[in-house]
Amino acid sequence: MKHINTFEHFNEDIRVKKIIEYIDLSINESLDIKSIWSNTLNKIKGLSKESKKKIIRYAVLSLLTFNTVTNVIQIINSSSTPDDVKQIATEVVEEKEEKYKAGYDFTLSQEGWNHIRDHEKLKLKAYKIGDGMVTIGYGHAEKIGKSKYNVGDIISEEEANKLLKKDLKTAADGVRKMFRDWESEGSNVPITQSMFDALVSIAFNTGVGGLRRSEMVEKLKSGNYKEAGDSIKTLRISKKFPGLTKRREVESKMFLASL
Repeated sequence: MKHINTFEHFNEDIRVKKIIEYIDLSINESLDIKSIWSNTLNKIKGLSKESKKKIIRYAVLSLLTFNTVTNVIQIINSSSTPDDVKQIATEVVEEKEEKYKAGYDFTLSQEGWNHIRDHEKLKLKAYKIGDGMVTIGYGHAEKIGKSKYNVGDIISEEEANKLLKKDLKTAADGVRKMFRDWESEGSNVPITQSMFDALVSIAFNTGVGGLRRSEMVEKLKSGNYKEAGDSIKTLRISKKFPGLTKRREVESKMFLASL
């Protein structure tokens, strides 16, 4: 009997793995979410309650990666979803919904602040890196010829912190304005704290205009969170500034953390 139970458990694990692979493949191929949900419900028939719950959670979270909460809820409610499965799915959506809100309702978290400080590094002596800017403090950059700083000038750590605070406010304000503009256009794209932190970090590094013109933001505006997060890795990466590669990987991981 022990061997039979072990065999049945092994077979169920294989089924669970194949269903998850089906969900991933279907979403990557941009199949209709109604069909994905319906097929998933058919595939979980006969599985244990624990396995069903695992797959339903995975399916709902995967659908929410590429679709709005409203769309996913409509699919769940409009299909012939069993009550027990519907309850699990609804709980997952509610958990997810609690984390998401309008992008203009966020402020930079301490984690986001620390990330930017760590990657910028403190430089009290002004320098240039060949981008037409003079940089000082925590990555504070101004155009050469228009800046009050000249290469070689030295500031205090206190002044560096003031510049950082000012620059981060500018970046955060720019990100918040972007979401307000989208809303006025009829595009409501809720995000999480970690997504906001990543966006502010990018805006600080590339400028708010650079962020808004990026392919990453276009993907985000259309609700493709996963694609947006993945595309951060290549945002403005070039041989001229190889150090950005590691930073973008961290920002991508930060953005995708809550998915």
